[in-house]
Amino acid sequence: MGVVPGGLAMGTSYSVAALLGSEITGSDTLGALAAVGLSIGQSLSGIPIAGLMARRGRRIGIGTAYLVGSIGASCSLLAALTEIYVLLVIGMTLCGCGQAGNLAARYAGSDLATDDNRARSISLVIWANTIGSVLGPTVGLGLRSLAGPSNGGSGFAFSYLVSITLFVVAAAGILRRLRPDPLRLIADESKSSIRGPRFSDLALIFGKPAARIALLGMMLSQGVMVGVMTVTPLHMRDGNQDPLIIGLMISLHIVGMYAFSPLIGRIADRISKELLIGIGAIIAAIGSEIASHTEAPDAAGHMIGLFLIGIGWCSSLVAGSALMTEAFPPEVRVATQSTSDVLMTATGAVAGISSGLAVEQRSYHDLAHWAALVAVFLAVIASIAVVQQSRIRESEVDPQ
Repeated sequence: MGVVPGGLAMGTSYSVAALLGSEITGSDTLGALAAVGLSIGQSLSGIPIAGLMARRGRRIGIGTAYLVGSIGASCSLLAALTEIYVLLVIGMTLCGCGQAGNLAARYAGSDLATDDNRARSISLVIWANTIGSVLGPTVGLGLRSLAGPSNGGSGFAFSYLVSITLFVVAAAGILRRLRPDPLRLIADESKSSIRGPRFSDLALIFGKPAARIALLGMMLSQGVMVGVMTVTPLHMRDGNQDPLIIGLMISLHIVGMYAFSPLIGRIADRISKELLIGIGAIIAAIGSEIASHTEAPDAAGHMIGLFLIGIGWCSSLVAGSALMTEAFPPEVRVATQSTSDVLMTATGAVAGISSGLAVEQRSYHDLAHWAALVAVFLAVIASIAVVQQSRIRESEVDPQ
């Protein structure tokens, strides 16, 4: 109802942000920074959106997030027309609020689920992003390609005009059709109030082993994904690849991020979620290494590498989201969910900003290799958690 057009709006906005920023400023670092504005906006808006949802429900919170995203796309449209870089940064930051709404929507899918099917419920909402998010980069960069190379920044205007429209459609769909509100139903059934986020929620998360590995899984996989994805379009452009090919690469990456989520959700409900986080980390490490060994003029390596990174990210997100939800009672779930999402998106923002600097100071190949090492580190942490979990189960079966 809202996730499909919301995902399409996000994909369209994000796919052209780094290229437009680089076009305006002549700097790949500033271009990457503009794209990272999306992650910065996600981080800044996560807590306010959670507070609004705690007071008014998922419907109002997610719908408002999409409306703010439409304002951000409008600012980015003005940036394309006027070639004022600061408007692009502001616009992409506000677009990040729309992405925060898309992230919150996955938890709306789990509000009424049980522990036996929670991961599947989350994965179905993530899967709903597939159509919009896959088509978004192709639409955005396809429109840029059709505009021709001589139009400069204004050639990106159509992409943001489409994004504005889609954000409004997403907001209208959520505000009109998300009834009854699942969060309100939980509050009524449990006869307890849903509270907003607090600083103490971080201590709650780190106090539970399952929530701790869930948080680390989501944070590190987000850092790997955003870090490599932010600069890959710029690397391919340096190899004189057509914007449409770059858009197809981003679309294939997003296929990996979303299309297999129902299968991953079913797997997560059958095996250890900590194990699935580790498997996802290994897949992301392989994808990062493939990207690391791909030269700028070559498309195949980038497409395969980013596709695998997307699958690895999805595995960690689905398993981590389910673990985080199961770890806490309903009245504090919005608070702990939003806290983990803020930390996850903040990690992505730092990775995105650092990626532009890393490429300018070293190389794209070094950056992707470092991302692979981070993914390997996550796999080691997840493996330790699986071993600890097995020992706990054994001690419960045989207390002697």
